[in-house]
Amino acid sequence: MPYIQISVSRALADTEKQSLRACALDAAALLNKSRAHVMVHILDNQALTKGDEPGDCAFCDVRVLGAATKEACDLFSQTLSADIARIVKTAPMSVYLSLSEMSLCYTDGKLPPVHGH
Repeated sequence: MPYIQISVSRALADTEKQSLRACALDAAALLNKSRAHVMVHILDNQALTKGDEPGDCAFCDVRVLGAATKEACDLFSQTLSADIARIVKTAPMSVYLSLSEMSLCYTDGKLPPVHGH
């Protein structure tokens, strides 16, 4: 189960939001995660800036249950960051992505069967 939150500094058209969602779902497959379990949260038109420089930017917060290899995480991060930059038209080097591995994740207040006791 990945949770992928993408915050961007400019307002997005519905088609851009749909494209971001599709790219996030596709990128999750690089971590061997099923699209059916990926939660995507897109926040546009945020008060988000990078330094004193003008230009659009984005922050992506990714939380993953279960370990993925460093190579898979690198490919996921590179792919999703490039897609975000392309869709949002960010300034160069203005997509930050944080990936965290969670030890537990509850669904509807319960641990998934593989983590239950």
